[in-house]
Amino acid sequence: MSHIFYTWSAQRHAHPLTVDAAEGARFRTREHGWLWDLESQTYNVNAGHGVKHIQERMIAQIRELPVAGPNMRLDVREELTAALAERTGLERAFLASGGAEAVENAIKIARLVTGRSKIVTRRRSYHGATLATLGIGGDPRRAPFAADLPPAIHIDDPYPVPAGEPSAWVKSLLEVVEREGPETIAAIVLEGFTGTNGMQHPPPDFWPAVRAVCDRHGILLVDDEIFSGFGRTGRWFAREHWGVTPDLMVLGKGLTSGYAPLSAVMVSAAVAAHFDDHKLWCGVTHYAHPVGCAAALGALEVYAAERLPERADQVGAVLAERFQDMSQKPALRGAVRDARGLGLMRCLELDRPAAPLAARLLERGAYVPYRDNLLFICPPLCLTAEEAHIVADLIADVVAESSTFPRA
Repeated sequence: MSHIFYTWSAQRHAHPLTVDAAEGARFRTREHGWLWDLESQTYNVNAGHGVKHIQERMIAQIRELPVAGPNMRLDVREELTAALAERTGLERAFLASGGAEAVENAIKIARLVTGRSKIVTRRRSYHGATLATLGIGGDPRRAPFAADLPPAIHIDDPYPVPAGEPSAWVKSLLEVVEREGPETIAAIVLEGFTGTNGMQHPPPDFWPAVRAVCDRHGILLVDDEIFSGFGRTGRWFAREHWGVTPDLMVLGKGLTSGYAPLSAVMVSAAVAAHFDDHKLWCGVTHYAHPVGCAAALGALEVYAAERLPERADQVGAVLAERFQDMSQKPALRGAVRDARGLGLMRCLELDRPAAPLAARLLERGAYVPYRDNLLFICPPLCLTAEEAHIVADLIADVVAESSTFPRA
């Protein structure tokens, strides 16, 4: 009998894999041998498995000083926050343990600075699994708790954008702000690029329009880059695709390449200045954990030295071309309705449930996450172009066989 809970599942139906090794873009299980890790574990192992530089950074910190209280000044904390300030263009960092925790603290900061309470998000957004973050997001996993959550305030985000309505998202944004009253809205929180709620491409005018609305009404723009940050989309941060600078950024997952728990809220100089004379009502036990900070520094150094954001862009283009071919080839029987994404953050929308295809791919040597009729392909950024073709061949073969699977 197992004594551990497995997440997002009825325990009787959980089928965990037993992992005993990992390297590069693959991991090994006792059940299936070596598998292509197309989920990067939890979409966080951006640098890849077994990276010695990150491990050595962590080991050195463990030997020097593995634990320190939140308000202790440490070189590793100063070095990391300076690196993050330079990379993001923002001023100061609040360092927490996980993504949802960081989002909650970003909400608190926005409310403290503005004196307002409402938080606006996209209807298909996901910002974490705590009650507060489920409350603001649009993920269906909020349903068991919906009766106890305040009503969420959502911008509609139709995808694909309806014909003749290129600014449908912007229209909904303006309507929501007017309906709620801009003087009541503390922040608009957007994922840099949406993850497993569909990876829908926003219209090109959406992010600039949100920035303009925020500037006009004194609303803070919060960029949630937990999933899409640190090279995943072929840029250091996904919002760079739209040339917009936020007031706050939320970071996690790839911040340490998953090697240790750490997340961050980065804030602008104006937001930081508010707390020079006003109390920051935020704090967590493992704030700025020294070993997490060391892992993050190591990850940032690997991303830069190995040019992993650039590689994600280049290898992502290989996958994009292969997946586009799948969606157009008659031999694949129209099973692929759409292929979309940025960098190494990609999605195949199928005409049938994705679970049977994911199960077949597991048998063939690829661990592929899925939801409903969507397959997600988000490997570590160290994946090479040659390996991308191997992965694409596996997926194409299974999709070609899928005519025997039930349609959606």
